[in-house]
Amino acid sequence: MKPLPAPNVPGNTEAERFDNAVRKMFSVSKEELRKREAKWKRAQARKKRAKKG
Repeated sequence: MKPLPAPNVPGNTEAERFDNAVRKMFSVSKEELRKREAKWKRAQARKKRAKKG
């Protein structure tokens, strides 16, 4: 089987394309980050209430 070709990543040099690809792969939207933080805060509050009671 033939592997799929690499996706097109913008950049003028090999290093710039690599940097852009890594950045695209690991970036998280602000909305997703807010959702995760809110979920974490709810979990922490739940743990704190359970510890008190």
